[in-house]
Formats: sequence, C-alpha cells, structure tokens
Amino acid sequence: MQERITAPQRYYGKMPFFAAQGCTSNTTNPRSGTALYKGQFVELTWPSTNVKKSGFTTSDDGKYFIVPEDGVYHMHFQASVYGTKNRSVGTNLNVYIEAENNASGNGAVGELGAVIQQHVTTAFYHTVPVGVTEYLTKGTKLKAKVYLDGGADGSWVVADGAVDTALYAFMVAPSSEGWHYATPGPAPAMKSWADTEFLDEKRMNEQTIDQFNALENRGRVTGRGVDFNWKGQTDSKSAVTWAGVYRNSTLPGWFQETEAAPGWGAKTAITIPWDGIYLVSVIGNARHSAQPIADVQYVYQIGVYGNGGTDAKPLLLSQGGNARTGHESGQVISDVLPLKAGDALNVRFWGVNSATNWDSGRSDPGSTTRWWNFAVTYLGRGTYGSGG
Repeated sequence: MQERITAPQRYYGKMPFFAAQGCTSNTTNPRSGTALYKGQFVELTWPSTNVKKSGFTTSDDGKYFIVPEDGVYHMHFQASVYGTKNRSVGTNLNVYIEAENNASGNGAVGELGAVIQQHVTTAFYHTVPVGVTEYLTKGTKLKAKVYLDGGADGSWVVADGAVDTALYAFMVAPSSEGWHYATPGPAPAMKSWADTEFLDEKRMNEQTIDQFNALENRGRVTGRGVDFNWKGQTDSKSAVTWAGVYRNSTLPGWFQETEAAPGWGAKTAITIPWDGIYLVSVIGNARHSAQPIADVQYVYQIGVYGNGGTDAKPLLLSQGGNARTGHESGQVISDVLPLKAGDALNVRFWGVNSATNWDSGRSDPGSTTRWWNFAVTYLGRGTYGSGG
C-alpha cells in the first residue's frame, strides 16, 4: 500500500525542480554582474546561495544543473544586460538554454532554445528571455549562456540581481519510458468512497494506478523548425508550418497535425484532444531584408491562435521590433491555457512594412539550434475558476 499509493503521492507532490536567481558577479564595470565580451559566448555560473533545488544537483563550478530523472521538463532563462554604448541599429544579444552529456541517448541535447534581440538604448537594461519544454534524460547537464554582438562597442554586463537574471527548470511529467511513450489520456474522474461500497480491482486501479499512469505519461506534442519568406503585411497573420511534429498520442484525434484553417496547409496546427488545462510554449526568431532607419525598429508579432481563419483573435501574443537588416530578432511565449477538444492550436507570424520581406532566420530548420519551437503539454482537467 505504501509503495503503490503513499510513495507516488509524495513524489508527484514535489517533483524535481531548481531555481537559480542571480548569476555570479565578476565585475562592477559598468554594473555589478558577469562581464560580456564582443563576439564571445559567456556561460553563466550561479552562486549556491542563489539556488533553490529539489532532486537536481549542481556542478562544482556552479555552471551546470544535472537532471536527476528521465522526464518532460519546462525550462526558462532570462538575462538582463546593460551596455554603455549602442550601435545605431542596436546591439545583438543572444541567449541560450543548452543541454550537454545526454547520458542515456534519447533525450534532447544541444541548444534547446535560442532567442536574439537587439539592445537599442545606451546605459539601460534589456532583458532577453528564452523558454522551452523538452524531454530530458538522467545525467543531462543544463546550462545558460549569452552571446554579445561581434560589433559591440563599450562595456557590457549581465546583471546579477535575482529579479534580473535567472534560470529555472521543473519536471512536468516523469515519463521514464521516453518521449514517445503513449499517454493513456486523462485520468479517470476521482470519486468519493461510500462506507458500504465494495472494493474491487477495477475501482482500486481507477483511483490509484490509472491516476499515476496519467500523471506519468501526460499527452504532449512538439513542433520544431519552420521555413518561411513572406512580404511585410499591414494586418494579415500567417500560420507557420512545422517541419517536424513529435507526439506521444497516436490515436485518431489525439494531438494530430492539421490545418489552421481550410487551405492553410498541413502541419500549420495541432488538434487539441481533450478539454483541459495545457502548458503552451513557443520560441520564434525572424529577420527582415529592408534597410532600417537608424534607431527605428520594424514591428512584428508572434501569437498562439485557436480556431478560425484570418479573423481569429490571438490566445497568447508577444510583440517586438527588429532594428537590424539580415539579423534575427525573437520572442518567447510561455503560459497555461484552458483549451477545448478539437481546437486547432497554431502559431502565427506578422511583420510590418510592405517594402521588406520577413523570413524565419538563417539557421532553421537545418540547424541543431532551435530557433523555432512549439510545445503543448496536457496538465489536467478543468477550466479556470471551475474547481474541476
């Protein structure tokens, strides 16, 4: 009884996580934090006093966080960067979450997520975030790194404040059988026991083992890699097509790739299998071809949409600007959404100015760096405020 009920409940009540808030400081020029150097990657380290964790271990140098168990993890990194001198078109800042030493061979490895943004205001902070949901295996080492534009001028630093620069990861589901291990779908509804009710094998399994199986193998899907080149637009938002779609729900209607709207093309959307709450995360980086006016950014949007064609409204939206011709600029979306079975969840891009073209970046989908990523993970039943 302890092994099959009490121990799993304790485990699911506190699955592995870590939170590192505030990187190491090795300079006070121009502010306190970790120094950056033009044209170089800097791998951040984290003082043990700034780290809270359960299950995860850290390397002696404070750079790596070591995954304790196979499972699906959500990760988030943000770096707040300060510079004393900016270029007229902005200074590129690249942030990455990277996984090394994939011990068992079938989890995600490499640069799991990357975002580029332009720092455009001298003597001010700019925060660049990146977030991703991936399957990781025991022994994988996670780290965060920042790259400073090779043409940067002045002095640059990653701020060491706890609210400025941080790296997080938490397990969404154990999934010890691998990313593709089939989900049983939503857990059976929990029911109260009656004093006179007969306890049989079926009922006991529904209320214990079946519940834990659903927690262990949550329905999930990931889209990776896009390739587009579109004219700048005034108001039309186009759904991106995912080069690869990976899921652990293979039954008809369970996380199938589909069209965002009739005629929009295959793999532009994912069909939601059940009513419930979902963790949704998106990374997208895009670049434009027009010569910008100095210190002016071309506006663009990346959004998550549900059903509907061109008239659909976004469920989640992130907006930004790109001041560099031929350079990427990225956005991150990470949120929890109540969704309905049959919703065609899709990611759309929009960039302004008909004088330019926007594309998905120089490295996608052929690069191992994940400049575009779309992950949807089922968390459980209910809708906001329903208590269900």
